[in-house]
Amino acid sequence: MKIYIYIFLLFILCLMILILLYIYDRIFYPEDVPDVDFPFINLKDENDKNLNILCIKAHLTENEKIQFLKYIKKGIKFIGCSSYLSFPRKCDNTYGYCHEDIKIEGKYIEEYVLGWCHCFREPDKYIKYNIPRILISESDFNTERLMPDNNIKIKYDYILVQPKDEDCKMEWHGHNKNWQLAEKAVKILSDDLNMKGLIVGRDDCSVNIKNKNNIETTGFLSYYDFIDKIRMSKFMLLPNLEDASPRVLTETLCLNKPILVNENILGGWKYVNYKTGEFFNQHNIKEQAIKLLNNYHNYTPREYFVNNYGTVNTGKRLKEFLQQIYPNLNKCKYVKFPI
Repeated sequence: MKIYIYIFLLFILCLMILILLYIYDRIFYPEDVPDVDFPFINLKDENDKNLNILCIKAHLTENEKIQFLKYIKKGIKFIGCSSYLSFPRKCDNTYGYCHEDIKIEGKYIEEYVLGWCHCFREPDKYIKYNIPRILISESDFNTERLMPDNNIKIKYDYILVQPKDEDCKMEWHGHNKNWQLAEKAVKILSDDLNMKGLIVGRDDCSVNIKNKNNIETTGFLSYYDFIDKIRMSKFMLLPNLEDASPRVLTETLCLNKPILVNENILGGWKYVNYKTGEFFNQHNIKEQAIKLLNNYHNYTPREYFVNNYGTVNTGKRLKEFLQQIYPNLNKCKYVKFPI
């Protein structure tokens, strides 16, 4: 009789252990990571399957803060990624909400995450606390699929993206894309250097230059129409300042076009070197544009990007980083942002 009691008690003990292990696993290593929307993002493996960790990449509204805390209480793990303006610190653009209170129940977002993918030259100015960090951007991923087409005739010397604000005012888009510096650069390129330029997104807005016939403006373009416009251009002009992850920059590189980039750009600076293009500032626009054109055939932008970034190269680095800070990461060959 006693043997049966012992067996029964052993069975109960084993059952309790299994239940406790299950509860522990569900709390600390949840498998039911949901499909999420901006400002949250799913990280994917090489087969486009969700991994058991989420990413937060932009400032949260009050409703999004509530949702974020629900995910945290479920035991879902997070990393942060600087893909939106100056996130995670307050942004400089005062036309939205990201310059207001960015704390969540009195805490900064960095206190909730395991690590951070950033784009900054000086990350200590933007990321609080001593959490693991790695220089990885969303713009590192998925643009290498774009290919140059040498059969497309060059129509423009330069192209730039400048979405307009209502009534062409200097507001949200004007700040993000730095229209003030853009207009100054356009004037120098198209008036002083007689270059032909295309301004995407600023149709029906005036541009302060003399040679109006040297610029063409267009409204919103479908994605592949836009890509073809880059193919029709010699180089991309990026006056952007508070821009964390300029995907248009890496798209341009993968189309084998050089870039002329504001030297003070927040993110994307890491792609600019003697193989890809030139930096400029408000004082040397003319000189740097001439330098770029004189050196035009020596740049190898696509080769540089594919050899140093891209979904697999950066994805392997991201996987190693995540495994260090979250050993329970799903098995995978590499990790990617689903751009």
